[in-house]
Amino acid sequence: MKLSLSIDAFEEQLFRDLRKYLQGGNLEIIEKNNVRLKARYHVGVSLFIDVFYATRTRKISFAVIQNGDRVFGIDNLGFWHCHPFRNPQKHEPMEEPSIEEIVSQCKLAINGLATAVDAPI
Repeated sequence: MKLSLSIDAFEEQLFRDLRKYLQGGNLEIIEKNNVRLKARYHVGVSLFIDVFYATRTRKISFAVIQNGDRVFGIDNLGFWHCHPFRNPQKHEPMEEPSIEEIVSQCKLAINGLATAVDAPI
């Protein structure tokens, strides 16, 4: 985000994009104040997206978590990078994405999990 968003504006955009790409989940606000938002979007019993945004540092972090492990993520700790699906320990540099682009990428990772589960062994 080239422009700094308020916590409320970030939350509104997040909610709008989650509704657009990942219907049927539940957004839980874990912490919200004037400078920080921590949220979790529950997709399934052991599948969720952790979201963090801080206005002062402009830190943004999205992580798709399955069974307690990160399976995909995008954040700007140090620089904008992706923790790719199937290799989340890796850091792949990327251009600064919009919230919508991040949520869309999270959905692709979640779809990849469903495909991997449904695929014959």
